[in-house]
Order: sequence, then structure tokens, then C-alpha cells
Amino acid sequence: MIELNIIHAFLFLSLVLIQTVVGVGVLVLGTPILLILNYNIVETISILLPVSILTSLMNLIYFKFVNKIPLLDLGSKVKKSFFTICIPAILFGTILLKYFHEVINFKILVSVIILTTLIAKKFFNNHLLILSNSKKKVMLLVIGLVHGVSNAGGALLSIFILNINKNLKNQTRYSLTFFYFFLAFLQYSIFSFFFKEIIFLNQLSNLILIVFFGILFGNLLVKYIDNNKFNFLIEILTLITVISLVVNNFYN
Repeated sequence: MIELNIIHAFLFLSLVLIQTVVGVGVLVLGTPILLILNYNIVETISILLPVSILTSLMNLIYFKFVNKIPLLDLGSKVKKSFFTICIPAILFGTILLKYFHEVINFKILVSVIILTTLIAKKFFNNHLLILSNSKKKVMLLVIGLVHGVSNAGGALLSIFILNINKNLKNQTRYSLTFFYFFLAFLQYSIFSFFFKEIIFLNQLSNLILIVFFGILFGNLLVKYIDNNKFNFLIEILTLITVISLVVNNFYN
């Protein structure tokens, strides 16, 4: 587990703030950043998943009791498909990670996955928003597999949630937070079983404080920003991060 210093604390605070505003960020941005800092994929997942879980959980509590956002009917069929398709796919992806993490170039794999997702979201969004039920199930399978093996399924999940909520801002923020919590929590449970990587209580207390302030600032910020412009900014930041990751792979 990472030893928290001022730089790490600022990084996590920024990632939590971004995830609070747009629904994803800790894993989508954090994974390539830590790989650039020469953490391996197992270390990266063990560091970022607890941060993501805490962020989603505390945001759900904030939405319910502070923001008074009504709990949405996310649909029994969607929930059933998520747990019966996506979660087993995470298991299979984690098994692949367990046995191939020393031979796969994760800097390139994560870069390709995130770049492909950004391109699909940017240029094929209208087609993605009219997915049939069977295609949604395939997408959930891909999300789980990608997330289990690379920690980079969050961007795909955001496209899936946008499909369900027809791009509606509040519904998307809540739904994405809900599903992202279970995605990260179940991934971490499976990951901990295979890799025996767990977070210790003294580290957890530091993370809770960072996550708390990130969520607080994020939920204040979201009231004053254009969400479309912020999403575009995150896409640009993600693109720069991924390009840096590719460059780092060939020159490090």
C-alpha cells in the first residue's frame, strides 16, 4: 500500500473531486497516473480501489441525506443483468490478471482500452445510446472483463449509464455512483482473495479524511459548473494522461 505524503494526498483529493462531479475519475485517471509513476498493475489496483469504494459510498450517503436526491428506480432488469453478467466477468478478468500480470504490458493495455473508449464515446455516442437489450448485456460483460483485468472499465460503465438515463445529469450522477460502488467493491473483494492485498486501518483513516474533503468540495463545485464542459475537460486530461503513459512505456 502507498505511503501517503502531500503529493499523494493532493492526487487522491483531485481524483475524488473529479469522480464526485462526473461519476468516474479515481480509477480511470488514477490507473494510468500510477502506472506512469512506475507502480505495477497489482499495486495500482490495491491502492485505488479502496479510494474509489470510499468515494462512491460517501457520495451515496451525501446524495441521500444532504443533497436529498431521491433514490431512483434503476430498474430490476438492469440490476439483475449487472450482478449476473458483470460480476462473473470481473471474476474471470481478475483470474486473467492473476496469472498473466507479469507478462502483459499494462501500460499499453490500459492506454488502448481508455483511448478506444474515448473514441467510441466521442464519435459513436448516438449509436451507443440506442443499444438493444442483448447489446447492453454484451457491454456489461465487456465492462466486467476489462475492469477485472485492467481497472479501466469505468469509462465504459459511464457510457452504459448514459444509455440508461438518456444523458440526464442528476440521474446519471446517482446511477453511476451506485453501480460504480458495487463494481469497485466486488472487484476489490475478488482481487483481495486472489492477491491477498488489503488496506490496513491506519491507512483507511487517512483516506477517509481525504475522501471526505474531496466529496465536500466536489458537491459544492458541481452546482456552479457546466457539466458538459467539465466532462470535455476530463476527456482531454484523460487523453493527455494516456499519451504520457504510452510515451513513458517506450522511454522508461
